[in-house]
Amino acid sequence: SSVRRVDDRKTYLDGLAIGLIIVCCMIWGVQQIFIKAIASEVPLIMQATIRSVGASICVFLWMLYKKIPVIKSDKTLLPGAIAGFLFALEFAALYAGLEYTNTSRAIIFLYVAPFIVVSLLPIFIKTERLNLIQVVGLIVAFLAVAFMFQEGLTTYQDSYLKGDLLILVAAVAWGVTTVSVRISTLAYIDPARTIFYQLFFSGIFLSIYCLFTGIALPASISTVAIASLFFQTVIVAAISYLIWFWLLRNYLVSKVSSFGFLTPIFGLIFSIIFMGDPLTIRVLIALGGVAVGIFLVNRKA
Repeated sequence: SSVRRVDDRKTYLDGLAIGLIIVCCMIWGVQQIFIKAIASEVPLIMQATIRSVGASICVFLWMLYKKIPVIKSDKTLLPGAIAGFLFALEFAALYAGLEYTNTSRAIIFLYVAPFIVVSLLPIFIKTERLNLIQVVGLIVAFLAVAFMFQEGLTTYQDSYLKGDLLILVAAVAWGVTTVSVRISTLAYIDPARTIFYQLFFSGIFLSIYCLFTGIALPASISTVAIASLFFQTVIVAAISYLIWFWLLRNYLVSKVSSFGFLTPIFGLIFSIIFMGDPLTIRVLIALGGVAVGIFLVNRKA
């Protein structure tokens, strides 16, 4: 039965899962460099729109190749539309928030999302409940990220408040999206269909947003911008999201989500490698803290 299939999720992450999660986090960490590189040429929200629309086409072609049906009479269309709306809300709020607050503050507020997941999911699914040690691990990982970006939080500006609130909206939308996928009929279907719903409907909602706010496609586009959009669309939103939803389909969401704290760490590492940012003791301590936190979350009771 469907219930039995969902309950068959692996309780602890094996080597394959950990490897795939780390690859996804690396991809998501480096994508910030690709996004910022063309921000002056392609507006941020337009980048998100192009990514969702283009990636939905990629996933659709993948489904055709694998002969996975897009639409079935299994009551997944409405949950899919809701997940797509939440996905669009997350990125609209995130990119809008970055106009008002700095990246360091945004990272801290965005990574409230795993706490949303582990707070709400056990209400619906008992197997997703974390024990005390695992909750401590989640907090340790969060504090490690906060410590890494602490220097960027010391100077408060009035203009940050609006941005901070928007980033919190993005974090809540991210967390609620993960929960909605796990507790709805989307939890029973092929991961490709789940991510297609999310990308397809988010592409529609983001396109409507761009239309009504007057955000237009650039008149011309450079080779660098094309390369960046290709990476964001095919590698990030199509391939890595397919992998991520496969992980959510086969492993406990609370365990998979805990690794999300690696994304900002990788983001800073890639900034050090490609942008010349300094490698400091603070970064090394934060890396250790995140590693300890993830270990605690995924340790066997």
